[in-house]
Amino acid sequence: MDNATHTLLGLSLAKAGLERITPLATSTLLISSNLPDIDVVAGLGGGTFAYIKYHRGITHSLIGVLVLSLIFTLILTAFDRGVRLRFSRFIRPVLPTRIFLLCCIGTLGHILMDAGNSYGARPLLPFSDRWFYGDLLFVVDPWIWLILGSTTVWLTTTDSFRSLVWLAIGTAAALVVWMAMRQPGFGSNSVPNLPRFIWFGGLFIVLLGGLLKWGKAGSKLARWSLTALCLYCAAMWMLHQSALDNAVKSSPRADLKTFLVTPAPLLPTSWTAIAAGPEGVATRPISLLHDQPASWVTTQAIDPVFLDAIRESERVRAFLKFARIVAATVEEQENGYTVTVRDLRFSLTMTVHLDQDLRVQSEQAHW
Repeated sequence: MDNATHTLLGLSLAKAGLERITPLATSTLLISSNLPDIDVVAGLGGGTFAYIKYHRGITHSLIGVLVLSLIFTLILTAFDRGVRLRFSRFIRPVLPTRIFLLCCIGTLGHILMDAGNSYGARPLLPFSDRWFYGDLLFVVDPWIWLILGSTTVWLTTTDSFRSLVWLAIGTAAALVVWMAMRQPGFGSNSVPNLPRFIWFGGLFIVLLGGLLKWGKAGSKLARWSLTALCLYCAAMWMLHQSALDNAVKSSPRADLKTFLVTPAPLLPTSWTAIAAGPEGVATRPISLLHDQPASWVTTQAIDPVFLDAIRESERVRAFLKFARIVAATVEEQENGYTVTVRDLRFSLTMTVHLDQDLRVQSEQAHW
C-alpha cells in the first residue's frame, strides 16, 4: 500500500487509545507504520530491477518486525534519555517495553496491509521465500483514505493551523485522484459518476467535520474507523470470491488452470481476471453488477527457447521470480530478437534484447 495509507493507519491506532500507554507513542506508531519500507534504500540507484528485488524483502517479514522494533526501541530510548529528558525533569520517560510493543504493532500492520493487495508480501523470510497475496485491495485505495482519514482529521484538528494543513492535504488528495482518473491506465471511462460523487462527497464531509470539530467522540471514533476498515476488507474478500468464481466459470480454455483477480481502483465491483496455462495466458474485465459475455484476451506462450535464453540474465531471473503471471511476446529484429515480458498484475514491463545467437545484449524494466 501507499505510505499515506500506512501513515493514516498508524495515526488511527494511536487515536484508538494506544497513544496513552507511553510518551512518544503516537510518534512511534507513525514511524513504525512506515518503517518496513526502509528497504527501498537498498535499491536506490539500481532502477526498477533493484526495486523489485529488494522491496518487500526481509523488512516485511515477521523476523523483520522483531529486528526493526528492537533497533527502533534502542534508538528512541537513547534519544529520550540523552536529549528529550534533559529539557525538563517533569516529563515522563518513555517505557522501552511498550515502545517495542507499539513498534511491533505498527510494522505488523504495515505488512498486513501490504499483503492485502496483489503485490503481496513475504512474511516468512529468511526461512521461506514464498509470497502471500490477498488480492483484495488496490495498491492505492482512495476508499481507505476516507475510512481512516475521517478519524485522523476529526481527532487532530484542534486549531486553525491544523485545519489549514488538513485542507491542503485533502485538496492534494482530491487532485491526485482526479488526475489519476484522467490517465488512460486508470480507466477513467469505466468509473461511473456515482462512485466519483460518493468519494469526492465523502472527502468534503471529512474536511467539513474537521472544521466543525466533529471529533468529540474521542478514541471511540478511531475504533469505529478501524472497525469500518475491517468490514471494508471483509466486503472486498466476498467480492473477490465472487469475481474469482466468475473468472473460473467463464474460462475460455481447458488448459487454463491458474486464476487470480485483482480489484480496479475506486470500483470494488470491477475486477480484472488473469488466467494462465501451459499454452498461454488470458485476461478479461469482470463487473459484478452486470452480466456480460466472456471477453477474454488471450496471449499464446512463446517458444521456451527464448525463455531459457533470457533467463541467462540475473536481472531477468529476478524479474521472473517477482512476477506472478506474465505475458511474453517475441519480435524478430535485423540483429536479433526483442522479448517483451509483462507482469499482468501491473503495468510492469521488461524488454530483453537478444542477438542472433540468443545471447542477452541488454534488458530494461519500467512501470
